[in-house]
Amino acid sequence: MKPMKALLAIPALALALSSVAPEDANARAKRSKTPPPPASYVGQWFTTPDGCSYSRAKAPGYATMWVLILNPHHIGQPPAGRHCATLLTPQA
Repeated sequence: MKPMKALLAIPALALALSSVAPEDANARAKRSKTPPPPASYVGQWFTTPDGCSYSRAKAPGYATMWVLILNPHHIGQPPAGRHCATLLTPQA
C-alpha cells in the first residue's frame, strides 16, 4: 500500500510545481527596475544599462514581451548576470 501512495504523490507534486513556476517568473519580471523599451522600438534585441540582454517575443493578439538571453554572444554581450529579470513586460 505504501508504494501506491508514493506513486500517487508524484503526479500531485508535478502539478503543484508546474502551477508555481509561471507565477514566479512573472513576479521576478515585475520586480525588475528596468522598464522595457518603448513600443516604438523596432530592434530584435535590447540591452539594458546594467548589461542584461533581451530578445523580442510577440504572438498575435498579445503584448510584446522581452525574454532574457542567457548567452548573448551573438550580439557581442557578456552572459546574463543573476540580477537580470527573466522577462520584461509593458507596465499596465
